[in-house]
Amino acid sequence: MSANTKNYAEQGGAAWHIGGKLIIEDGAEVAGLLTTPAQNVEPVASASTANNKAAINAMLIAMKNAGIMIPDSWNVSVLACPTPAAMPTEETAANSGHATLAIDDTAITITLDCKVEDLADSDHGSTWGEHKWLGFGVRTGLDSVVGVKFTDDTGAEATLTGDDASKATTLGLSAGDFVLYIKAEDEKYLTGKKSFTLWIDGYAATKFTMQIIESTDPET
Repeated sequence: MSANTKNYAEQGGAAWHIGGKLIIEDGAEVAGLLTTPAQNVEPVASASTANNKAAINAMLIAMKNAGIMIPDSWNVSVLACPTPAAMPTEETAANSGHATLAIDDTAITITLDCKVEDLADSDHGSTWGEHKWLGFGVRTGLDSVVGVKFTDDTGAEATLTGDDASKATTLGLSAGDFVLYIKAEDEKYLTGKKSFTLWIDGYAATKFTMQIIESTDPET
């Protein structure tokens, strides 16, 4: 093989390098480049502007989901719940008041003004149990969280509903936010190994990490 060869095979043809021009002749077929075709979009039955807009948007989403078009990016922020008194317990509300929130790209930092061990134990019922719960708002950048798929680092999945939007608004957030309650005593938060992933039609599945930073003040 010459060093000037731009197109060549290696490993017995298992891999091809294309450094020059690749010409597809008339009549040739290329298979396998699009393994997941875009979903079918029904023809527009009415010529109304609203129907045309809906059809175009559906086509764009289908193309993004199929990988034909670059999907939208999340514009996520985190914030304290403006009405913490509406949280499940007084202890959870108090714990949440010890946290300052920040996000850098997809890395969420929860900075405490105390040690995790100083947070109160809070009972969220038989399903969720008693832990050092604290909660905060996750702002998705969407008008509504309905249909957003949430997956935590254990693989547990949930699709957010109108109930999640309602719980957010009860806490002073918007319908495009959801409330995330975390077990602060989980040591994975201190090492930044806790995470969740968000996905919805037209958007890229994106993983967000979470890390708790404890106070270093010896008096706390």
